[in-house]
Amino acid sequence: MESLRDQDIASMRSVGAVIQTEARNDLDPSMLDKIDSFSLENLVDVKIGRFLDQLGKFYPEGLYDLLMSKVEKPLLGQILKRTGGNQVHASKILGINRNTLRKKMKIHGFAP
Repeated sequence: MESLRDQDIASMRSVGAVIQTEARNDLDPSMLDKIDSFSLENLVDVKIGRFLDQLGKFYPEGLYDLLMSKVEKPLLGQILKRTGGNQVHASKILGINRNTLRKKMKIHGFAP
């Protein structure tokens, strides 16, 4: 018997697949298949490594905050899109307070 969490995950995946397809219209399907074969962690690791390679030996102060903001913005955008902009639902999914979500939305330029 599937647990409630397993059912939720399966449901999110089916909904997510539709939204991801809409968001990825401009990418070559064969490229998406290749990307999907890697874990999120591996993709992030490679992308951060390439970013740091481009910086050379110069690492700006506040690098952690810079990188976290680059990850946080698309995460918030995806969750808000998938919840239809419902901030209460989005904040529950993200595990943050609704006021914190609103603050982050303002920082990243999302309409409140």
